[in-house]
Amino acid sequence: MPAPSGPSQPGILYYDPNTTTAKLATAGLRLAGYQVFNAHTQQDAVELCKRHGPAGDRAIMALLLDAAADPAASAGVLRALVQIPGGAQLPGILLVSRSNPNPIPGAEDLPALRRPFSTPALIKIVEEALEGHVPASKAPAQTPLDPAVTRLKHLLGDHFPGQEFSDADVDHFVKALRSDEEFAVQADKPAIRGSLGGVRLEAVLEMLGNSGVRGVLKVEQGSSWGKLHLDAGRIRLAEVKGTEEDLKLGRFVVEGGFMRDEQLEAFIVGKDPEQRPLGSRLVEGGFLSPAELAQILVDQARALISHLLAWKQGTFTFTPTVELDPMATAAAAQGRAELTIADALLDGLRLLDEQALMGPHIPDVDDVYLRIDEQVAKLSREALPRDELAVLKLVNGRNSVKEIARKTRTGTFAVARVLYRHAKANLVRKRVMPVTV
Repeated sequence: MPAPSGPSQPGILYYDPNTTTAKLATAGLRLAGYQVFNAHTQQDAVELCKRHGPAGDRAIMALLLDAAADPAASAGVLRALVQIPGGAQLPGILLVSRSNPNPIPGAEDLPALRRPFSTPALIKIVEEALEGHVPASKAPAQTPLDPAVTRLKHLLGDHFPGQEFSDADVDHFVKALRSDEEFAVQADKPAIRGSLGGVRLEAVLEMLGNSGVRGVLKVEQGSSWGKLHLDAGRIRLAEVKGTEEDLKLGRFVVEGGFMRDEQLEAFIVGKDPEQRPLGSRLVEGGFLSPAELAQILVDQARALISHLLAWKQGTFTFTPTVELDPMATAAAAQGRAELTIADALLDGLRLLDEQALMGPHIPDVDDVYLRIDEQVAKLSREALPRDELAVLKLVNGRNSVKEIARKTRTGTFAVARVLYRHAKANLVRKRVMPVTV
């Protein structure tokens, strides 16, 4: 029986032993319309190539191998793949380091992309590698799907049933609309909307970061939302409302040691007739310097991105703006504390990996724990760092994870991570409510 023909979207077999960097590149490729088959070991790569390569369903049309982390392992993967029937005919691309641009002997002729790279650079080298290698019957799949063309085709089919429009007609309509100044995207109007069920947030952020646009990305889930003020690939300001996690600015003021909790609470209680943002009030009141506020805003934005990346449902909108928010402008003027979108994504994805490792044993925000005092008494005073001691002192069979996070002015994930370690060390145990029979 002949192998089934591949799908309309070209497939890329992507070998990368680093799951974190693989997620970023995978998100960019998928956003551009490619299928991505991820492999983190040689066995994974071989099995995927046999199943979806030239001898399988022919979905894989190119090989993308990371040779920066472990060139010897990547060379072994490449040798194994070219021995699969038809594997030697697949175009190959190497991801290399700047210090070692030719990591695999004998593969110097393969196109290579040096790390760090942008998504547009990755897409370009993949497109160039696919030219002349994709079968003619699948040639249209070389060009990533244009959302405007797809949307217009659906609208024409809905409003003009029974009437056929050729691809050339649709392309002509789209080009005419794009060239019409009246249809130009206006600032302060949403330019991108989507659902987190269909597009991963890291892919959206990477796209916006690589394009260098200025605007506000708003992510919503029920009554909760977070806003990220973006500019030239950087996150200048974060806003949040309605989340169970304490992500407000005050938490990071206390966490950074700039004010004590009771000082901040007393300051917040005071009324401000001008209704200025808390950060501006603290700077004008002499509690923070502009540079300290800039660092606090970076810490808040980093924590918010990590929180939003865990949302699997909800919506997002991006609205271009001409000017930055005044507080974001002041923070950007400091120039010392900046957060790039790429850095924030790496931090957030690392936290997601940690959550995955803890699996079902990760404490929930409403879980309550009991301290096992006889085990704690066996520890020396230097056995636990200060942040873990602060959490352990509040473990009393009444405080939930969320309440401990609020009292210590840290995040719920930080508290959950400590409790997970302490439970494994038999220092605490989860309180289980008795069941009435």
